[in-house]
Amino acid sequence: MAQEKIDISKLSVRWAAAMLSALWAGVHLVLTHAILPNPIATMIYDTFFGFTAALAIIAAFLLIMGIKYTYPLITAFYVIDLALLSETRLGPALFIGKKLPFNVYVDISLVLDIILIILSIIIILMNRK
Repeated sequence: MAQEKIDISKLSVRWAAAMLSALWAGVHLVLTHAILPNPIATMIYDTFFGFTAALAIIAAFLLIMGIKYTYPLITAFYVIDLALLSETRLGPALFIGKKLPFNVYVDISLVLDIILIILSIIIILMNRK
C-alpha cells in the first residue's frame, strides 16, 4: 500500500481550525441556557444553538480526519453563521422582533467565524492539486 506523505503545514492548519471549531461549539453550548423575553423564542434559539454547536463539533472531527470534500461545506457553515449573526445585530431578529445586542459571546463568535472562514478557505486552497 502506498502511504500518503504527511504535510505538517496542512495538518497544522487543519488541527488549528478543528480546535477553533470546537471552541466555537463551546461558546454556543453556553448559549443554550440563554433566557429570552419570549418563551417560544427561547426554545427555538436554544435548539438552534445546540444544533449549530453539534455541527461545529462534527466540523472539527471532519477537519481532523482530513475528509477533503467536506471543506467547502465547513466553509459554508461558518459563512452562513456569520451572515445570521450579522443579520440579527443589524436588523430585527426572527421571533424577537428587535435587534439583538452585542455582547462578549457575539464578539467571540464574530472573530471565530471570520478566522474559521479564512482557515477553511486556506485549507481548501492547500489541498488543490
